[in-house]
Amino acid sequence: MDRGVALVVAAAVGAAVATQAPLNSQLARSVGGLQASVFALGVSLVALTALALMTGGLGGLREVGDAPCYAVVGGGAMGALYVGSIVYTVRALGAGGLTAATISGQLAFAVVIDHYGWLGVQRSPISAGKLAGIALLAAGTYLVVRD
Repeated sequence: MDRGVALVVAAAVGAAVATQAPLNSQLARSVGGLQASVFALGVSLVALTALALMTGGLGGLREVGDAPCYAVVGGGAMGALYVGSIVYTVRALGAGGLTAATISGQLAFAVVIDHYGWLGVQRSPISAGKLAGIALLAAGTYLVVRD
């Protein structure tokens, strides 16, 4: 995928993700926090299964045993951690504060992952520019979440 197209797609999906916490929190008021997370992830499972079936099927799942164990369960576990936590944290931080804090944490740790080449990504050393970007994002997060 072209980098420009990928950037637009990622930004559009990011905009959609901003609605996830308030929607799940609203559902949690009716059914409970973790129950809302379970239901939301169930909807995700159904939607992704349908999309996979429409675009080539699920045959590749036969090869799941070839992947490292941490990769098999890690992504799903991190998704559950995120979805399970947002139903509570959005109430204290608001959608903007939650998004800012989440992205700040993601960026800071992603730069460390890139620096060391962990989890199969290409190594990309930490630079002054990356540190400045993290600092600016942290400052922006502070401005969004402060009272």
